[in-house]
Amino acid sequence: MDSNTAHDALKYGLESASAVQNPADVHGTLTGILCIDNEASVIGALDDEPTDALREALDALRHMTLEGLFDPDLSFEPLLPDDETDLHTRVEALARWCSGFLYGLSSQQDGASELDLSHLSADVREVINDLSQLSRAGLTTEDEDAEAAEADYAELVEYVRVGVQMIFLEMRPPREGRTTRESLH
Repeated sequence: MDSNTAHDALKYGLESASAVQNPADVHGTLTGILCIDNEASVIGALDDEPTDALREALDALRHMTLEGLFDPDLSFEPLLPDDETDLHTRVEALARWCSGFLYGLSSQQDGASELDLSHLSADVREVINDLSQLSRAGLTTEDEDAEAAEADYAELVEYVRVGVQMIFLEMRPPREGRTTRESLH
């Protein structure tokens, strides 16, 4: 399943279940949770009880997300609206994705209400700080050069993608069936 299909399927499932969250919120939360516990339930990414169809879509999304996060070629992608969607909506979705990610990351810290950054590297702490800033992102003007704004958005999405991979590689639990963590050198 490609990311556009996954986004549309999740959007439909959330709307059908009358959920208050959107696909970016849910995928961000799910990704944050999976950075801490790759066996976590997908239900932790929702505020509402999912329908069976939504549960299936979330299971597929969980699998797709884990495959991207564990992929040695770093193929993880945040689930965001496609490039045909207006830029304002995509920027808002990116902000919500980052907010969801931080929520998921902090909600799995042994019941702690805040993410303890003290055991993380300076680079990962910086990425988490940047994601916090991005969670409040928005377009500054409507008159901005469209081509430059698109390039800036693409750069931010790539930063989020790579930053989340860094966080995952540093924080992740071992993959099912493996007893040791691999290191990236």
